[in-house]
Amino acid sequence: MRTLGIIGFGGFGQFMVKHLQPYISVTVHDLTDLSHIASEKDVTWGTLKETASKDIVILAVPVQFLESVLIDIKEYLIQGALVIDVSSVKVKPISLMLQHLPASVDILGTHPLFGPQSGKNGVKGLNMVVCPVRSKKTRAVIHFLSNVLQLNVLERTPETHDKQMAYVQALTHFIGRSINEMDIPDVEQKTPAYQYLLDIKRNLGGDSMDLFLTIELENPYAKKVREEFMDALKNLNDRLEHIKR
Repeated sequence: MRTLGIIGFGGFGQFMVKHLQPYISVTVHDLTDLSHIASEKDVTWGTLKETASKDIVILAVPVQFLESVLIDIKEYLIQGALVIDVSSVKVKPISLMLQHLPASVDILGTHPLFGPQSGKNGVKGLNMVVCPVRSKKTRAVIHFLSNVLQLNVLERTPETHDKQMAYVQALTHFIGRSINEMDIPDVEQKTPAYQYLLDIKRNLGGDSMDLFLTIELENPYAKKVREEFMDALKNLNDRLEHIKR
């Protein structure tokens, strides 16, 4: 497996290049012409066909657009290729890959539990979820992630992943986006707890809307967690109003 194609060259696609380029020949593609950024990062810019015809193909596109990408690339994939997604949810992307990709290619679901902000000082020790689907290369990928990139690899089913991420990501990003839209101020009279809120605002408030929509709308368990949170807020506020009266 000597060649890698990354489809989707946004923030995370560009972040991946930095960590993968030393180990494999990388070609990248995006719907938007980002060839100038590819040139700056000394990585090959390719057409969709060129990028999809590599030994390994990583799909770094929002889940909302994944199905159309799968349909577009399925004729370009070479026999025995390994197709990996890095989506923040796993049930839907894996279902779509099984539905649209030919049986001649291997499939692996992954979710790096970090990004350009949280991984800016390196990825060693950070969590990486792997969902085995249909591949004889899974052990080799896990070995690379664990021993070369030194990530903490967690093997999970797609369902277990999404159920946990409904709290870990959907709830956290829901709170973070709310705090960001409130634009809470950074003041001198602040406690450590308030600083945590400011940190959440800084870390999550700048994430793309595509990522937010993926986390909130494409996870089948996220809505229930959001509703539980909103009910808890309302109940708490009602209790305060009752005490005040």
